[in-house]
Amino acid sequence: MIRRLIAAVAVVAAVVAAAPAAFAASTDQWAVEPSGPDGPGGRAFFVYSLAPGQVFQDTVGVSNYSDRTITFDLFAVDAFTVPGEGGFAPIADDQESVDAGTWVELPVDQITIEPGTRADIPFQVAVPLDATPGDHAAVLLAADHEFGFQDGEGFTVAVRQRVGARIYVRVAGPLDPALRVDDIAVEHATGLNPFAGSTATVTYQISNVGNVRLSPELTLEVTGLFGRTVRSVPTRTIPDILPGGVVRVTETIDDLTTWEPLAARLVIESPEFSTTSSTTFYPIPWPSLALLVLVTGIAGVWFSLRRRRRRPDTPAPDEPAAITAGAP
Repeated sequence: MIRRLIAAVAVVAAVVAAAPAAFAASTDQWAVEPSGPDGPGGRAFFVYSLAPGQVFQDTVGVSNYSDRTITFDLFAVDAFTVPGEGGFAPIADDQESVDAGTWVELPVDQITIEPGTRADIPFQVAVPLDATPGDHAAVLLAADHEFGFQDGEGFTVAVRQRVGARIYVRVAGPLDPALRVDDIAVEHATGLNPFAGSTATVTYQISNVGNVRLSPELTLEVTGLFGRTVRSVPTRTIPDILPGGVVRVTETIDDLTTWEPLAARLVIESPEFSTTSSTTFYPIPWPSLALLVLVTGIAGVWFSLRRRRRRPDTPAPDEPAAITAGAP
């Protein structure tokens, strides 16, 4: 199969005028995007539903927008969810692919493209027989074979720019969409004025413990007594949490009430899965209480000293009159 692809690449990789594509993963220098016999067809990503052992053939287009001839290294690597607030990214050059990145077979690992042209290169995705059911992700990359250089403070850094197209493969079998919320915590801060409101910083971690990539909507609200909503933050979407991916989110909520127990309630919703999690915290205005205790203590000492100063001096006890002996 690969031999036929190698023979075909000489024909299919004929260059044509390159034009920027709206859905391409691109820079101002080059782009990588799904293509086909008639060129790019508007697909944003490579998305497949395949069975273990199945092979699928496709085409990737690499466009050179620059004014120089570029030799590209072509290769595929695993993708992962960026820790922190999420994001889709390929693994680094010094990391080894162990999943969908190893399923992509290219007929060439290097190609030279003239300025202002595009090369369409056939490739295939071969799913192993022992592939686990669910979603797997990779990135098909085109990297400039020549390293660029950037000047730093007293040193020069070699930079390799990589541009790629996402590959999503869903392997047939039982699907188990599942997210877990871990380590939901609240840090609360108040000022000296107990009636001015307070601020809470809510942090939590979301782990994709299933086998389906999910893009959940997250809604966080703070509730008070009797379940009333005190404050809420705008709903946010975390795209593409891949299986095994972990995302950590931080939200800051201002103008909260004090002197009553509050609860931070997180609602996670997606078409495939939903769950809730909450934690209770007590927004006691400790700075105000400490100031009140301090002021009360100082006032107590001041009044005590003032009372002592105003108290009249106590007269000394009368001494008995002296008896003088005299003549009768």
